Amino acid sequence: MFLVPKYLGDYLGYQGEIVYPKNEENAYFHDEYRGVKLTSIHSLSQYNCTLWSEKEMAWWLIKNAKDIDLLCLFWLNQRNLIFAKIYKLINPKGKCYIKGDIGIIDLEYNNKSIKSKIKQHFLKSIDVLSVETEYNFNLIKKGIFGEHLSKATVLMSNGFDIELFEKFNITKKRFTEKKNLLITVGRIGHSEKNNEMMLAALDGMEMGTWKFIMVGNIEKDFVKIYDDFIIRNPDKKEKVFLSGAINDKNKLWEIYNDAKVFLLTSPKECMAQVFSEALAFGNYIVSTNVAGTDEISKNRKLGKIIEVADTIGLRIVLKDIFDSKIDLENNYNEAIELSDSKFNWRQLVKFVGNKLK
Repeated sequence: MFLVPKYLGDYLGYQGEIVYPKNEENAYFHDEYRGVKLTSIHSLSQYNCTLWSEKEMAWWLIKNAKDIDLLCLFWLNQRNLIFAKIYKLINPKGKCYIKGDIGIIDLEYNNKSIKSKIKQHFLKSIDVLSVETEYNFNLIKKGIFGEHLSKATVLMSNGFDIELFEKFNITKKRFTEKKNLLITVGRIGHSEKNNEMMLAALDGMEMGTWKFIMVGNIEKDFVKIYDDFIIRNPDKKEKVFLSGAINDKNKLWEIYNDAKVFLLTSPKECMAQVFSEALAFGNYIVSTNVAGTDEISKNRKLGKIIEVADTIGLRIVLKDIFDSKIDLENNYNEAIELSDSKFNWRQLVKFVGNKLK
């Protein structure tokens, strides 16, 4: 949510400003970061919105709409369709861009229902919609969400923060310099991540010289699951680790830089941002079949895709990795090249920027 307006603003020559609801998790934010103004307001704004939760954010938009040349919103949801309509009514010359952040589209979407026809009216307030996967892009271009969005939609995957990478001056390790390290990055133990599946697949398995690090904020309930796993597998006390959150991006990327394999077991994702970070460091990606896996793995050439909740399938893949039956080195250079050419934000935002122009 920071990187898209930051890079898009740079490309278009705009001054960026991000308006967000203040809470305990972001109380330490400054008023400006990397040239982007950060404005906090007291609001209960959330994804599953109500009129009550969005009243402060809506009021801010009403007061400031005339001064906004480009309104950038995240998620194609009810709240943002209303916001887009409010903005256009006040500032009809302004442009509205929505980053869809869409998972796998439901093919049973009813385009002829009364609710859908009302939605079509609001959709016309969107000048540009971007989606992250070719599957969703092709469906929308065929008209699953109506004629207006079929013309207003562009394909823009999630990318890597190349500017920050250059600032840190990190040298990407050659494959031979990497460790036998498997990593996952995210909200560890959250229901949307299904990290229990990772431990279940590793239960009783011989890992050889490999280690596994789970990086991210840890849900309290997951600590007990992890402790029970170590009790059953005392040999993995020095092989499977919970690192906790690593907020220093430089340190986090060094872990990606050390790793050979990145693992994700979510039941659903809207093209996870961690995919592009893993690819940037040449990680072989092992993931459940969620949105974006075909793009990030070059149609499964640079990774293994298993079905959601398929613990046995994951166990088989991990065993093949530990037993050196998958040639990870052979895919390393191609992963780096794919990241550099297709998955960095500096290049990706041009698709949206040119459409807006």
